Amino acid sequence: MEVLKDKYGRVHDYLRLSVTDKCNFRCFYCHPETSKECNTGKSSMLSFEELLRIIIIYSEQFGFKKFRFTGGEPLVRKGFVDFLSEVNELKKQYNFEVGLTTNGFQLSENLEKLKLAGVDRINISLDTLRRDRFKEITRIDVFDRVYKAINDTIEIGFSPLKINTVLMKGVNDDEIIDFVEFAKEKSINIRFIEYMPFADNNWNIEEFLSYRDILNIVEERFKLIPLNNNGNSVAKDFAISGSKGIVSFISSISEHFCGHCNRLRISSNGEFRLCLFADDEKTLNFKYLFRNNISNEEIANKIRETVSTKWEKHPNEIVLKKMKTNNMLSIGG
Repeated sequence: MEVLKDKYGRVHDYLRLSVTDKCNFRCFYCHPETSKECNTGKSSMLSFEELLRIIIIYSEQFGFKKFRFTGGEPLVRKGFVDFLSEVNELKKQYNFEVGLTTNGFQLSENLEKLKLAGVDRINISLDTLRRDRFKEITRIDVFDRVYKAINDTIEIGFSPLKINTVLMKGVNDDEIIDFVEFAKEKSINIRFIEYMPFADNNWNIEEFLSYRDILNIVEERFKLIPLNNNGNSVAKDFAISGSKGIVSFISSISEHFCGHCNRLRISSNGEFRLCLFADDEKTLNFKYLFRNNISNEEIANKIRETVSTKWEKHPNEIVLKKMKTNNMLSIGG
């Protein structure tokens, strides 16, 4: 079995699959008032059968080790949890890891099924620990429900639970210490993510906090112990001394990790994305390929060709801010 390399020698073995661009939250940095879902109906999305075919191609042809399902919000798609049981049958055959990123709204009632369906890791997005601020950011008043989902996820045994927190100056940066205390209390992994420019999210440098800025704030109160990171990790991980909690920093803008990127993405409508920040990258569309009876072998060749064109690194924030079609909802985080 061959490995999937680009022209810079980076090996790719991790695929993020967006199963929908719909979300029941309206977070302003991801889903501004001006943005719209790219899908207009069921036929515009990849079907579950097509998603399974993608997993088979990447497993058989390139030995991919991890598949993560994203959105939008994956759990809003009808039939998604049952679909994961079919993914689990492929997991038994090909021995890969399954991850899920969710906003937590519909998580508690699905945790038992997710466990049985072979999901290995769950990431929950949470940008504040304050109920009133949660409503301001997400435009929906369900903080208690998400907080319960976090506790339920820990109790059922998904470990380490990761909480994804986008930090913005003047919005939630006054909660940095609270989040680290939260990680200590719950023995979970808080991941601070730099605020990133996407189409129509009105990204502003005045609201940007760099990894170093955040790290300095944390280290004023806590002793952090660097952990041995996986070579392809996007996060800089630190143990919090005196606890089982972990704090991580994802420095997509201030200190990019493009040099060891092993990730590829497919949007809910089938577009192949070589980078989270790619702008209107329609070099390959799986929906078109599948619905025009292209064979798996031909598709594998097209994947090789496309990956060979991956850029060395993403543009800086000034260029990213000007891009118009790299919408977070349609790409998947």
